[in-house]
Order: sequence, then structure tokens, then C-alpha cells
Amino acid sequence: MASAAVAEPPRVNGPAAVGALAFQGFALQVVQVGVLPLMLAMGKSLHASTAGTSWILTSALLSGAVFLAVMTRLADLVGKRPVLIGALVLVLAGCVIDSVATTLPLVIIGRVLIGAQLPLLALPEAIASDTMTPKRAHTAIFAIHVGTGSGVAGGLIVAALAGGAHWHAFFVISAVITVIGLIAIVAFVKDSPARAAGGLDVPGAVLLTLTMVALLLGFSEGPAWGWGSASVLGLLIGGVVLGVAWWARERTAKVPLIDVRYLTRREVSLPYIMTFLVAFGIYGSLSAVSRIAQTPAVSHYGYGWSTLMTGWYAVPQEIGALLAIVALAVARRRGLPMAAAVGCLLITVGFVGYSLGAAVPAATMVFLGMEGCGLAVAIASTQLTIVRSVPAEESGIALGLSVVMYAVGNTVGSAVFGVLFASFTNPLGKPTLTAYVIGFVICGACGLLALILCLPLSRRPVVDRSLELAETA
Repeated sequence: MASAAVAEPPRVNGPAAVGALAFQGFALQVVQVGVLPLMLAMGKSLHASTAGTSWILTSALLSGAVFLAVMTRLADLVGKRPVLIGALVLVLAGCVIDSVATTLPLVIIGRVLIGAQLPLLALPEAIASDTMTPKRAHTAIFAIHVGTGSGVAGGLIVAALAGGAHWHAFFVISAVITVIGLIAIVAFVKDSPARAAGGLDVPGAVLLTLTMVALLLGFSEGPAWGWGSASVLGLLIGGVVLGVAWWARERTAKVPLIDVRYLTRREVSLPYIMTFLVAFGIYGSLSAVSRIAQTPAVSHYGYGWSTLMTGWYAVPQEIGALLAIVALAVARRRGLPMAAAVGCLLITVGFVGYSLGAAVPAATMVFLGMEGCGLAVAIASTQLTIVRSVPAEESGIALGLSVVMYAVGNTVGSAVFGVLFASFTNPLGKPTLTAYVIGFVICGACGLLALILCLPLSRRPVVDRSLELAETA
């Protein structure tokens, strides 16, 4: 009992911190999602080629891989709060640069800095886990993901209001939102004294970064460069080889980036796989659905909506995010595996609905709400499972690896849709409805597989690994 008392992390953050951390989820998604509907307008305004325009997204994705590998481990070493503040400062600088940028290179510089938002998918949850009572941490992590769902809606609204010609306004609003989030963290959030031993495993961080960059670049550029091209094959094969080298390094390093023994345990490895499967469908549930809405009605399946009208998709996203609060009670009564199962079931039903009713706006709105709710619940449940299964001093990098799976899953999903859009086209070279339907079915199958994985996860109770290790020391 004495060992358990020593291992129990100090509980210092209160209700105000819950609100401040939840706001980070909102701010992150506004900045991340809002740029998607503006891509074409930005490329046209900057006189950029299609390939050049794609780097507006790719640059932030790749820099995010670097920031993620370094910052999440650095947070375990020196404190999560200062690293979170540093990440927000970088995002703010990127938003300011892009709010005044008039050339593609300057926009890309801003987007590289905005890539520092990727660790923000992990650090707020880690702070909540380390510095709150279990019940409050539970509430906070679900609140963060409710904020994330609201941020998706907010990003769509801000992009719709900015319109194509006024895309600079989107970055001005993003900068203001980031400032509010930064002030909230400074004012209301305290850090945990838990620190990892040793220093930063630089070779491990480099190998993890190179692995992510190779895989993300290979999958994101595959449709443009050709899946059989030497560049894409080299990146994908190289990414796998580097990943194996990273794993071998972590098994033998004196002070590894993360103790990979945790990654082989069911309560950690299964949530990672589930995160990948759920993230696979993000492109289909947002970008693909929005693309259908903006496809001309003469296609016989598109709605012919403007960017502003597509902003209506924010309504079901927001409703779905708020309904995720109900899952908090389910998780407390029935456990995290049951909550994750509910989330994955909603995701699966949502994609089945998209595949059957993609050409019907009202049906799409209903299933957007279901899928958005399911996404918030599933990700919150898997992340809670992970942080309860590793020591507090490794929660940052453990959740960072969850974000790696999230980013790779998202990128692979978008690549699959890219292949389908190129394979099923009409005489004008535009994607047919068949391309979308097949993509939605694949995403639904991933959601179903994630649902099935909830069963073995429920057979093994989640334990507090930090207490277990203290008691056996």
C-alpha cells in the first residue's frame, strides 16, 4: 500500500484546467480542418500548380512528424506544460505568417510551423491523466475529444465564412483562437512533477521521425507520383525498414524513447491498431463527403453546393460531438472497451449510411452526426486505455505513438480514396459515385474490424501500470 501511495501522481488541476485543455482540442481542429476547403482557392490565389498546392498540406504533415517524435518525449523529460506552450507559440507564429503570406514558399514556411499542432493531439490528454483524479481525468479526456469534434465544425464554419477569395482571414481567426488557447494554458493548467529518467534518445527520435516522414510522404504522394514509381516504392519500403530499425534500437537502448515492452501488451497494442483503423476513415467522413456536396448536380450525385453551403455540415458534426458526452456515462458504468465499442459501432453505421445515401443530403447529414460522435468516443476511449496502462512519466510519448497511428491511418485512408478517384472516372475525368461508395465501404469495414477488436480488449482489464511497477520494484 505504501508503494502505491508513492506511485500515485499528484493531483493538481481543477475544473478550469479541464476547460482549458478541452479548448485545445477545439483550436487544433479549427486550424487543421479549416484549411481543407480552402486549398483550391489558395492554390489559385498563389498561382501554384496542383503539385505545389498539395505541399500546403504535406509540409505541415511532415514537419508534424518531426515535432511529434521530439516534443512528446521531451515533454516526458522536462514537463508537458512548457512543451505544450512552446508548441502553441510555433503554431501561432505559423498562423501569423500565413495570414500575410502572398507567395507559396512563405505559406509553406507558415504551414511547417503549424505542424507543431500534431503533438497537441497527445499532450493535453497526457496532462489530464498525470494531474487529475481518475474521475476528473476521465471527464477531461472525453471533453477534449468533444472539443475536437466541435473544432471540426468550427473549422468548416470559419472556412465557409472566409470563402475562397479571403483565405487570409482564416489564418487571422486561427491565430486569435491559438492565442486564446495559449492564455488558457498559462492561466489555468499546472504541470505534473513526474519526469522520465535519462535524456532524449536522439538516434531513436531520428529513426522514428524518418519512419514517419517516409511513410507519410509515400502514401500522400502516391496518387500523384504513381504507386509503382521508384520514389514511392522506395519511400514505403524504406519506411518499413526504418521502422524495424527503430524497434530494434528501442529494445537495446539504455534510455529508449519509450519502453517497447508496453507496446506488445494487449491493452496498449490493440488501442493503437484501433486508432489506425478509425483514423483511416477520417478523409472519407469529411473531405470525400464535402467533395460530393460541391460536385455539380449534372453529375447525378453531387449537390452543387458552394463552399459556404458546405458549412452546414458543421451542424451534425457539432451535434455528434456533444452527444459524445453521453458516452462518458457509458464508459464509467461499463468500462472503456464498451465505450470504444459504441464509438466503433457508430462509425461503422455512419459509413454504411454514406455508401447507401451519399446522393441524399439529408441522409448524409444524419450519418455525419453519428460518425462524428463515434469518432470522438472511440479515440477518447483508446487514449484513456493507453494512458492507464503506462507510467505517468511515459504518457507523453505513449500518446505520441497513438498520434503516429492516427496520422498514418488518416494518410493511408486519403491515399486509398486517391486511387479510387483515379480508377473510377467519368468521360470528363471526374470521380464517379462508384469511387466514393467503394471508399465508404472500405472505411466501414475498418470500423467493423475496430469494433471486433473491442472484444479481446474487454477480456483483459486495464490496469494502472505505474502502480504495478512500483509494487514489484
